[in-house]
Amino acid sequence: MFRFLRGIVAEKSAEIVALDVNGVGYELHVPETVQRRLAIDQTVTLLTHCHIREDAFIIFGFLREEEKALFITLLSINKVGPKVALSVLSAFSPGDFGRAVLDNNVDAFKKVSGVGKATAQRIILEMRNKLKQDADLNAILGESGAGDGGAEGDDVYEALVSLGCTPQEAKRAAAKARQELGADARDEDLVRTALRGMSKAG
Repeated sequence: MFRFLRGIVAEKSAEIVALDVNGVGYELHVPETVQRRLAIDQTVTLLTHCHIREDAFIIFGFLREEEKALFITLLSINKVGPKVALSVLSAFSPGDFGRAVLDNNVDAFKKVSGVGKATAQRIILEMRNKLKQDADLNAILGESGAGDGGAEGDDVYEALVSLGCTPQEAKRAAAKARQELGADARDEDLVRTALRGMSKAG
């Protein structure tokens, strides 16, 4: 419904931000990590996800595409609703979440409000299955637990960045190329496949 909202931060409290968009105040639920990065009177663009129920229309806001994509993916997991998904994003960056999933680190979820051991195990199991099937998700969470930064030391990633790709585009394209050709493919073949895939997507 809304792709994003751009406005001035008028108020903020725990996990809620009031955004003044041309005189209209929108209430957005945001992860604590986002709330801490915002200041009153700051002009900001928040990426949005609208959650509609019979009794409520709730807007969630994020600063980065990776945060929004992870939130939406979490909603697809059995018995994980917006409140739990938001708690996960309040406790983890996308890269830290990816490392916890890949390491099968159930204990890491102890810091997530509203998530017990059984829920943590279900999240890890379903996310691991999704990672096997989705190169975009691998790129978002950091392939092999690479974290939120770039993929320094990855020749394919660095070649794509040198050709003008953004770090996130390069990370995603490299992951897709490896999924298509296999991890043992030559770097030059991976770069060509990544560029070809990006041109088709464009």
